[in-house]
Amino acid sequence: MISRAEAVRFLNQATFGATEAAIVGLQEAGTYETWIDQQIAETGSFTAPYVRANSNGSLRTTRHHIWWQNAITGSDQLRQRMAFALSEIFVVSDIDYILSNSQYGMCDFYDMLATEAFGNFRELLQQVTLHPVMGVYLSMVRNEKADPSRNIRPDENFAREILQLFTIGLYELDIDGQTRLDAEGKPQPNYDQTTVEEFAKVFTGWDHADSRAWDSNQEHDLTVPMVANEDFHDTSTKTLLYAVTLPAGQSAAQDLEAALDNIFAHTNVAPFIATALIKRFVTSNPTPAYIQRVAETFNDNGSGVSGDLGSVIKAVLLDDEARKSRNNDDETFGKIKEPLLRLSQLWRAFDAVPGPEADNVYHTKVKTSDRIAEVIGQSPMTSPSVFNFFLPDHPLDVENDLVAPEKQILSEVNISSTNNMLFTQIELNDRAEAQQTQTTITIDRQIAMADDAKVLVDHLDKLLLAGQLPDEISTALVDSIESLPTDDAGRRTRVVEALYCIVNSPYHYVQK
Repeated sequence: MISRAEAVRFLNQATFGATEAAIVGLQEAGTYETWIDQQIAETGSFTAPYVRANSNGSLRTTRHHIWWQNAITGSDQLRQRMAFALSEIFVVSDIDYILSNSQYGMCDFYDMLATEAFGNFRELLQQVTLHPVMGVYLSMVRNEKADPSRNIRPDENFAREILQLFTIGLYELDIDGQTRLDAEGKPQPNYDQTTVEEFAKVFTGWDHADSRAWDSNQEHDLTVPMVANEDFHDTSTKTLLYAVTLPAGQSAAQDLEAALDNIFAHTNVAPFIATALIKRFVTSNPTPAYIQRVAETFNDNGSGVSGDLGSVIKAVLLDDEARKSRNNDDETFGKIKEPLLRLSQLWRAFDAVPGPEADNVYHTKVKTSDRIAEVIGQSPMTSPSVFNFFLPDHPLDVENDLVAPEKQILSEVNISSTNNMLFTQIELNDRAEAQQTQTTITIDRQIAMADDAKVLVDHLDKLLLAGQLPDEISTALVDSIESLPTDDAGRRTRVVEALYCIVNSPYHYVQK
């Protein structure tokens, strides 16, 4: 049987946080693979219906409200985590003025990621390419063929990012994700500026589906895929990756299909996406062998199908490296938690619910959910650029070639403000005004065991840290808790102090 600590560790990798019900559900499933299969079959939770019912489409707050509700209460936890991971690969952000006022479109883009979370990567790539939200964000919409008389040339924005950030990266990779070097020990570029210019010509001629004219200033429906306007498509020959040439005279759709096939066929796609997903779910510094095993599954799911994301995420989570016994001395394994996950794991672990005056909206006393990035440094689809909130290769230890992407947003201000926010969430939990107006957590079960400090600390260690608290820290915390009284007020204080110490310890920052 899967132990409680093992269950929590797996659930913290695969969901927005372990809950008592989720732990039992995983144990009853019997195996991790069975649980994953159940999650893949689970009906999806989406954002658009709520936003359409509760806003006019220009209100950003409602998207964040339903996102947090799905993250905390959705039964399709693996799908929600996968959608969130994909949103940090195929980045769009509504800090852009047009997109901030196009929340139906933003929701549609995110729901597309959730829908295709376990589908085929090639199909997802096409949907991302033709989604008008991406068209606006990376200026592919109304990208037109060259016209020297008007000093116009094709926009390179989307062409550059689909290569660099979405699919293959800058340099050639081996199947195990290692950069391939030439005879002089230098990395070999996947493409050059000319290649980008050729792809830019491919992505010309696409407009909003409801446009009255190519240059109309009307508001557009950003939930309907872009359509081709052949008058503005470049029909010249185009030379792509591997020197593949697209013939002249093809339509915009023909060129786009061929170009996406060309990208999908590149040998980098499998290790690039394998590495990205491993880093989002399991560890920032996977071994080459781990990457290779996942990449091989990307290339062939066992039935000859390439790009099967359901099989890929199963390979990520079931790999021996992901499921190996945790070793606290292994500094190369694990990852810094995104600040957003620290909050979601706390809320889920203690059955957080919004107060009756909060209209079922999850938010903290410090900031509402749509402004939580001001405290923790991130919130869904609000990154400062297409490079996401943090770079995948942000260095941790240059000498030993270790990276820690999430460390990039862990400034002193971020750490202190996040800790203060979590303190407020825990400490004010029982105050009447907090119970009415903000998200509150349930600690009754913990209060019932508070007479025994060791039992309490062990319980919280397993629930929040999957049992990774070192013995000396656990002993010191038990000694501290035992100094507190055991009357009604004292038991609550014991729980609050123990919980706050664990949540703000370095061990809550790191997923091992």
